Amino acid sequence: MTAVTIQNSDYDLWDAWLHKIYENTQQDNWFMPSQDTASTGVAIRVDSGFFRLFPYENRSLIPFEAAVRRLNPVVAVKIRSAAVHAAIRKIGATDDSLYLDQNTRIQILQSMDQLPQAEKDQCGAFIRDENAVVLWSYALEGMIPLCREFEEKLIKHIWRTRAIGRKQTPSLASSLNSSQTREEVLPELNEKEAEEQSNEDESKTEKPSPKDNWWGWKLKPRNGAAVNADPEKGTPGKREERKLVLIGPMYAGLGAALAACTFLLLSYVLRFPLTRASDFMSSGIRVLLEEYALDGSMTRFALLATLPVIYCVSIFFCLQLIGNICLVLGPVAQYHENSMYYSAIKPAPNPEIDNNLPHITIQMPVYKESLEQTISLSVFSVKRAMQTYARGTSAIFICDDGMQCIPETDQNERIAFYANHNIGWVARPPHSSSPEGFKRAGKFKKASNMNYGLQLSLKLEKFLAQLEAQGAQDNGDDYLEDQAMRMAQEEMYEESGKKWKPRCANGKSLRVGEIILIIDSDTVVPEDCFRDAAREMGESPDVAIIQHESDVMQVAHHYFENGITHFTRRINKCISLGCANGEVAPFVGHNAFLRWSAVQDAAFIDPADGRRKQWSEANVSEDFDLALRLLLKGYTLRWATYSEGGFKEGVSLTVVDELARWQKYAYGCNEIIFNPLIKWWRHGPISPQLRGFVWSKAPLHYKIGMMSYGIAAACFGSIMNYLLLGLSFQIDQFYLHSFEILLACTAVFPGIGNVGYTLLEYRLGHRNMAGALLENLRWIPFFLFFFGGLSIHLSTALLAHLFSYDMTWGSTGKEVERSSFWIEVPRIWERFKLSFIICFACIAMMIIFTTDVVPFGWQIEGWNYALVIPLSLVVGCHILLPIVLNPWLMIFSY
Repeated sequence: MTAVTIQNSDYDLWDAWLHKIYENTQQDNWFMPSQDTASTGVAIRVDSGFFRLFPYENRSLIPFEAAVRRLNPVVAVKIRSAAVHAAIRKIGATDDSLYLDQNTRIQILQSMDQLPQAEKDQCGAFIRDENAVVLWSYALEGMIPLCREFEEKLIKHIWRTRAIGRKQTPSLASSLNSSQTREEVLPELNEKEAEEQSNEDESKTEKPSPKDNWWGWKLKPRNGAAVNADPEKGTPGKREERKLVLIGPMYAGLGAALAACTFLLLSYVLRFPLTRASDFMSSGIRVLLEEYALDGSMTRFALLATLPVIYCVSIFFCLQLIGNICLVLGPVAQYHENSMYYSAIKPAPNPEIDNNLPHITIQMPVYKESLEQTISLSVFSVKRAMQTYARGTSAIFICDDGMQCIPETDQNERIAFYANHNIGWVARPPHSSSPEGFKRAGKFKKASNMNYGLQLSLKLEKFLAQLEAQGAQDNGDDYLEDQAMRMAQEEMYEESGKKWKPRCANGKSLRVGEIILIIDSDTVVPEDCFRDAAREMGESPDVAIIQHESDVMQVAHHYFENGITHFTRRINKCISLGCANGEVAPFVGHNAFLRWSAVQDAAFIDPADGRRKQWSEANVSEDFDLALRLLLKGYTLRWATYSEGGFKEGVSLTVVDELARWQKYAYGCNEIIFNPLIKWWRHGPISPQLRGFVWSKAPLHYKIGMMSYGIAAACFGSIMNYLLLGLSFQIDQFYLHSFEILLACTAVFPGIGNVGYTLLEYRLGHRNMAGALLENLRWIPFFLFFFGGLSIHLSTALLAHLFSYDMTWGSTGKEVERSSFWIEVPRIWERFKLSFIICFACIAMMIIFTTDVVPFGWQIEGWNYALVIPLSLVVGCHILLPIVLNPWLMIFSY
């Protein structure tokens, strides 16, 4: 139903906004004939399906109101100005868009009736038959800045294309370059701006190349744009061939050799703990040979059966040792260059790709996060990026696992929000524990959530093809995609035995494009990321995933979040350097662009239900599983840093959430490497995934790096070391004491690790040396308690997998939850009860073994620091972990 707004002297806030927006966007009405300004105005949504118009009681705005109501933005403005008239006069009869600049494309509609079919995320459309433009916004406060920006770009476009005749087709090239062809004849509109632009261009071209030493100890980024393309003309230069960097494989080889046999002579002569700890296997074999020469006993050689386990544990230590040394002495020039697995420089403009940009789907799995504090902020960030993707199309696809698990009022708020922002969404039924209830597969439900949404999308495509083949047409607001969506919905309902029907809406946005950007619900994306991804995917058909380095989006700013933020940034920087060195890029499951055709190519038939799926529901680490399947199919994974921290992700806000993340990682790694115990008698201990990975064509250095883990053994190893040595059992010298390992780990991780990372930041030009050193040193106590207190918690995850115990994880908390001392104390006991019991039992054991309660020969003296310190450190860190790393108990901030 259409209506005009009746004037009423009882004004409210909506009237205030109407007057304000009209006053700031319709200044040209003072200079235009009254017949041209009569049908201009502002429409604001005051309720679902109801808009208020200004000027009031203006019947000529009825078509505008009807079209805007179907488009459903928050606010819309209709403008008829001299600039709009001038722009429309230049438009050809068959043109469907006008490029104001390289990043701004405005669609052209024949009449106001076509406005509901406009590309909503462009937030603007010329109306040809009315010589008008309609601009709209999904944020009330963004309307006036949007109009001002449009007006400024329109004026510049008109002046830039002043040499183009009337009705000539305004192509992108002519729009951008016409001023260059006529600059000798016509002066610039803004001479100051032109002079500044000229100076900027000169500074770019005259910038000297950085000094390149033979070893590149400190090297600043190169300006790669000038190498790859001519940014003035927007034409591509010679396509850059991606080289294969072999620095990473060399480091991996050195680490593997060090773990096996290097430093043998030095270890024998010096007997230095660090050297001996880094020479695990060769040192142990040498000891066995020396003992055999003395007593001739062959029994001790049975200990050689432990060498594969020792090698897998020691290789991580050795890789870190080599890596930290190379942070100081190795080359870093490759950090600023593109290579096979790494992108440091944005792809150059490519007219062939830029004129045929693919559709991009932004897939966001959500659960019970707050709409206002989390989901909406991510959506607004994505929509800003969608608006800059001017020559391509994009849509948001939300897999909402919380929709049917939250109160009805919250459901309605989400549905209205999704509808207002043109978001497609799919929601499956809630998980039920009853035998006949709906089951959300997987221990971590994210994979099955995305599979469910993609399954409906694929069915939608099937039915859409059938409708198009039958010649079906849109029926008003009932588009073909929505009809196909309902058919897909019914088919899934039939397949479930008419038990569970998926909830979904907005079929157009549920269609998956050629490229998928997968993000979490607490994410910020850079505004210009879509075009870069399209160009890179277009230039590299073998690339299946472009994983972007992420910065951190902080919300709480307490010391725990600050510490995890520092750790996350440090890990990401090291991954970036590793990929620049030639390591295979990881896929972390979010802030990554995926090629949809590659994901479908790597899909598999799930034996659990016989359906074809893209994400593994049987693995906790579904991202690693997908990456492995893509690698085995011959695709390339790439790590990108040219967004320069534009991608931001949330981190854990509590130690409980962070421990859950580590447990999930440990469980996922264990299930990839080992079978559960119950399967050992039939399939052996090694999982089929690992066997397939080891014998695959994946790079050898990638295999070496993937098989090195060992944190979870710390607690068990310390207790065993305390008892075996303290009770004076006859232990072969092959056994390496915990204290020696402790000294070696202290030297490598907090010692060489911090020095190496400090110098890396300095060498990359990211920080000065003093600031980097201070930043790294001040977090050592934080990481002492954190990593020292991980072992028991990770051991529970490993044992849960080994003994087939059902362990599940939910999504990480995204919002700050205020708490207090009295709330946290009971929570700490409830959540850390097991680790407290084990630790206090260990303390009691150490005390008892120092007293006369046990026979003298069995006593373990407290002064025996080599036995007491390792176990005391592990026990103390586990007890203090939930206390000192809880901001609501220890209120202080760095």
